[in-house]
Parts: sequence; C-alpha cells; structure tokens
Amino acid sequence: MRQIFSLRQIEGFLLASDLRSFTRAAEAMRISQSAFSQLIRELETRLEIRLFDRTTRSIALTNAGEVMYRKLSKCMSAIDEACEEARAIARAEHGHIVLGTVASIASGIVTRALGRLRAEHPGIRVTLTEGLNDDLMDKVAKGDLDLAVAAQVDKVLPISFRSLVEDELVVVLPGGHRMAGAKRLKWSDLDNENLVLAVRMSSTYEYISDKIGSHNINLGAEYQAASVFTALSMVRAGFGLSFIPGIILADLNLDGLSIVQIEDPPIRRIGICHSSDRGVSPAAHQFEIFLKAEIAAAQRNRPFTAHA
Repeated sequence: MRQIFSLRQIEGFLLASDLRSFTRAAEAMRISQSAFSQLIRELETRLEIRLFDRTTRSIALTNAGEVMYRKLSKCMSAIDEACEEARAIARAEHGHIVLGTVASIASGIVTRALGRLRAEHPGIRVTLTEGLNDDLMDKVAKGDLDLAVAAQVDKVLPISFRSLVEDELVVVLPGGHRMAGAKRLKWSDLDNENLVLAVRMSSTYEYISDKIGSHNINLGAEYQAASVFTALSMVRAGFGLSFIPGIILADLNLDGLSIVQIEDPPIRRIGICHSSDRGVSPAAHQFEIFLKAEIAAAQRNRPFTAHA
C-alpha cells in the first residue's frame, strides 16, 4: 500500500538534510526543535525506515536517507516549477489561446489586438483561425476553439456571448455612381441594382438578405465575394454596390469609392463567445481587454456617426 506523508514532513526532511542540523531546520520552519524532531520521527515511522543517524552533536543521512534525498529533491523541484508555471499562467505571463474570428475584422481590429497582446505578454501563444460565423460558433461549442470573435446569432448553442459592439453595415458604391455622395439611402433606392454580397452562410450575408427580403427589394445581378477586399475590388470594377462593416472602414483603401449609410441599416452585434462549460483563461481575458480597446478606437475613427 502506498505510504501517505505530508509535504511539510518532506520539507522538514530536506531542510535537515541540507543544513545537517535539526536545530537549524526547526528555526527555518519556525517551529520548536522538539516539534521538528517529532515531525521526522512520524515520517520515519510511516516509512518504516531510519533516515538519519543521530549523535548528540550532528546528524547524517543513512543510506536509505540518501536515496530518499536524491529522489525527493527532484520531486520538490518539479513541484516548485509546476507551482511557478501555474502562477505565471494566472498572471497571464504564459498560456495558449486557440482563437477564431470572422474574416471581416481579422485583418485589422483582431490582429492589432493580438499584436498588443504579443508585445505586452510575449509568453502567450496564439493559434488563430478565420472562418464563417456559424462554423466558429460550432467549434466553440465543441471545444475546438477557446473563444471566437463573431456575430451574435439566434442559434441555440451551449456557449456564452458577450457583446462588444453593434456594427452598422454601410453601402459602398463606385465614386461615379448616381447615388454616390448621397446623405442617406432608402432600401427602395437599391431596387434593380446589382449587388456584391459576402458568401452565403456568412453573418453579413444573412443580415443583408433579411433586410432585402423585408423591404421587398428586387435585385439585378447578384455576386458573392469571399472577402471584403474582393468585394471592394468588384465595386471599383463596376459590378455593383456592396455592404461593408462600418467598424472596419478605417482599415480599408476606399479610393475611388463612396460610402453611404442606409435607413434601417443591418446591424451586427459583434462579441466574444466561449463555451458556457468553461471559464475564460487569464490569457484570453488579456486578449479581450486589448480587443475592446481596438474596437473603441475603430469606433472613434469611423467617418460617420452610427445610426441611432
């Protein structure tokens, strides 16, 4: 049967071995010499071996004690290292975040937040994945991602969602379009217009499709682009109009384009989601702090006032 003894008994044994004195070991542990002697006797009784040869003037390890000392010294070093590593993780000095993000804000807001995290907490490792909103939510629910930056959806999943910003989608037009420079558009203004949309299954596509349907808008041609950058390129090339998240406007090259708000705009609620079964690690919490700061900066840099 495995013997059970306390860390305090091991600490006392190692101290006495290092200091070669029960008196000095007792002083180091801030207990009386008699209490220390009792501690060692209890340890020897549990182990059924003698650890020290004692004289009136000195102590020396027995052969069995030498073996115990070598093995336990390594164990205590490993325990100390484990405790220090755990404390470092709690202080966000170390850690690993498996993060997912919707592509529309990955190249600006999210990467800047990660850059700040790396600069201030270089011991934190990050694995980053871009994906479609529903896929990210599913991966969080399955535990494949620690957290994701995504848009809130009505889908019922075992995840927690903390909203960070309400992101208004705005219309982008070629600079020479008849509606370029308008103060604000109505949905009816988009009737029979060609539209460049995000790919199906993306949160942006769903928000815009819902608005088009609710306002009974008939589109001309409909195109789909895998990224915001492709959509902007297609708008410049005259394929049609598009919608882009207002929160990322400061990160985009909008030369030759016109940005116009629309009445009753599509609003995405962007936030952090993580499994409701697990808490957020200190490393992930630090990332969220930097993400909030970057979102606040992006809101201040928007070239328009958000729709009320």
